[in-house]
Amino acid sequence: MKINNETKIGIMVTGILLILVTLTIKTEKFNVAKDGYRVRVHFQDIDGVNLNSPVMFNGFEVGIVEDVIIRDDSDGTKMELVLWLENRAKLRKGSKAYVKNLGFMGEKYVGLTSGDNDNPYLDENALIIGQAPADFGQLVSDGQEIASQLKEISQNINERLSINKEHIDNVIANADLTLKNMSSVTDRIDQGFRSNESNINDIADNLNRTSANLTIMTSNLEELTFDLKMHPWKILHRTKDKREEKSDQ
Repeated sequence: MKINNETKIGIMVTGILLILVTLTIKTEKFNVAKDGYRVRVHFQDIDGVNLNSPVMFNGFEVGIVEDVIIRDDSDGTKMELVLWLENRAKLRKGSKAYVKNLGFMGEKYVGLTSGDNDNPYLDENALIIGQAPADFGQLVSDGQEIASQLKEISQNINERLSINKEHIDNVIANADLTLKNMSSVTDRIDQGFRSNESNINDIADNLNRTSANLTIMTSNLEELTFDLKMHPWKILHRTKDKREEKSDQ
C-alpha cells in the first residue's frame, strides 16, 4: 500500500508530539522518582531563573526549581523560589543561595552552599535569603564609564603636553646646560686640587708635626703635674731659690 505525503507528515508530527509529552512527563515527575524535600529562597531579582531550572549543591545538580512565586509585603516585592532537593543534599542553618550561569552565557541555575557544619539541618520548607546576582549590564556600563574617563584623562594629558611643549623643551635644554656647567665646575675643582697638591701635602705635613709636638707637650705637662703632686716641696724650694737670687742682686 502506498503512503501519501499527508500520511507521512501526520506520522512525523504524531511522533514529535509523543516525544515532547514524554519529556514533559519526565520533567514534571522528576521529584516523584526520588525522595526529597523542599526549601524556599527569597530573591529581589532572580535574573532569568525559570521553572525546572537546575539547582546545584556545591556545584553538583541535586534538584530543580519547582515553583516561582511573586510575594508583596511591607518590605517590598520579593521573588520566592520553591526548590525541590534530593535528600542527600543536606542544608544547614546558614546556607547561602545565589543565581549563576552554566558557563559564560549558559542556562541560569540556583546554587546552594551547605552551611556551617556546627549548625543544625534545615527543616522542610525552611526559608533562605538569597544573595543578589551580579548585574552584568551594570558591570558593562561601569566598564564603559571607566574607559570614557581614561580616554578623557589621556586627551587632557596630550593637550597639556602640546600646550607646554616649548616650555618642556626649554626645561630640558636648561637641564642639559646645567649639567654641562656642573661638569665644568667639577673639572676646575679637580684641576685646582692637582695644581696645589704639593702645597696641600706641605700643609698636611705641618699639621702632622704640630700634632706630634702637641702630643709631646701634653705628655710633658702630665709628667710635670704628676711630679709636683708627688713632691710638692719642689715648688717651695724653687720659690726660695728665686728669693735668694733677688736678695743677692
